[in-house]
Amino acid sequence: MKQYTIREYMGFSRNGPPRAGIVSLPEHAFDQLEQFILSNRDANSGAEPLELMSLSARQGLGKVITAKNYVGVITTRDGTEIEILPKLTLAGDNSDQAVRKVFLTMLRTVQEAPFKAFRTAHLNTSRMHLLDLFVRMFLDEVHRLIRRGLKSDYTAKQDNETCVRGKIVFSEHIRKNLLHRERVFVEYDVFSVDCPENRLVKSTALYLQRNTTNLQNRKDLRKVLSVMEQVPVSQNAEQDFLRCGQSRTMADYQRLLELCRVFLQGKSFTAFSGGQAALALLFPMERIFESYVATVLRRCLDAKQYRVHVQAKGKYLFELPRKQFALRPDLVIEDLNSGEQTILDTKWKLLSPQWHNYGISQADMYQMYAYQKEYQAKQTVLLYPDCDAMAGQKVPLCYSSTSGSLVRVQTLHLDDPIAVVEAVKQLLDL
Repeated sequence: MKQYTIREYMGFSRNGPPRAGIVSLPEHAFDQLEQFILSNRDANSGAEPLELMSLSARQGLGKVITAKNYVGVITTRDGTEIEILPKLTLAGDNSDQAVRKVFLTMLRTVQEAPFKAFRTAHLNTSRMHLLDLFVRMFLDEVHRLIRRGLKSDYTAKQDNETCVRGKIVFSEHIRKNLLHRERVFVEYDVFSVDCPENRLVKSTALYLQRNTTNLQNRKDLRKVLSVMEQVPVSQNAEQDFLRCGQSRTMADYQRLLELCRVFLQGKSFTAFSGGQAALALLFPMERIFESYVATVLRRCLDAKQYRVHVQAKGKYLFELPRKQFALRPDLVIEDLNSGEQTILDTKWKLLSPQWHNYGISQADMYQMYAYQKEYQAKQTVLLYPDCDAMAGQKVPLCYSSTSGSLVRVQTLHLDDPIAVVEAVKQLLDL
């Protein structure tokens, strides 16, 4: 299996010459990746092609696929593994290994993500790509389950027996045993490891064994499969997920089944489908960035002085003839002493002094203007990830109007939660 790693805003060419920020993919891998992107035009996927990756043509290169907005892993059916890392600027070590570690830390803050309960300190990120790290998380949870013991459950079984067990299924008995009076068709419960939860775990282990290249992961998956030798694979994953029990005896499976859903059904945030992808674990950085900032501020800001509201509701741009166009800022920080409110909105975009208005969109400024007017906020703040181009910007950018509207722009060092809090506290004290 061939592995390729790029960062956001880098791209792939179709067997083209090497260029800065462009990685050459073999023709078959490029075509399958393109097909995967185009296949997600379906509205049910939740992402348009130009949101997932952009398709363009460049002179001397031909078609180019550029990564944007989504990071994660795509494995094509021919075995090519494509890893997309976020465009992060880290203090000191800015290697792929360091970026993976920061990304996993950010991902754990998202409530919808099944990775929030896993610790990454013991994971050897220097030798593992994202897919291998996700597989390792699955294995850690399976090992924890095996140490406690695989759960057994009662499973309904039907068979033609020589004696009555359980209950007689008369319709089948008449159909099958009209000429065999010595037999009786019955249905009875069997207490065994053949239960939906175990079937899904085994099916996931088999699936990952086919898709991972890490030797240690493959070795550990073989051990898991040997322990689960008596468990059949799932013939219908969708039905087995519906059959999973809710009893306390199955509580140990909760996190593990969340991971099984990710790998077997693509249920991370968005279920990408179709095309030539054997596996697609893709995560929208806009949502991860928002969740990370909110989690850090809730944990670190003094709860006696500040109250943090996430995705605040209740305000509308228009009230008549009915409430329309809801206003929902990412974060509202309320000063409990003064009652003043500060609106924070996260934007996963790169800024640069070389671009018009630093690259801040007019629509974002309109949005912040509306927030300030409706919330009567002390100030509004646009938060962006730090990048090399903004390294020299030591103080927040400030935009004010004659009507009293005030918008500040701040970039954040995401590898240091304390730096995030200090930057926001500085804004609150202004």
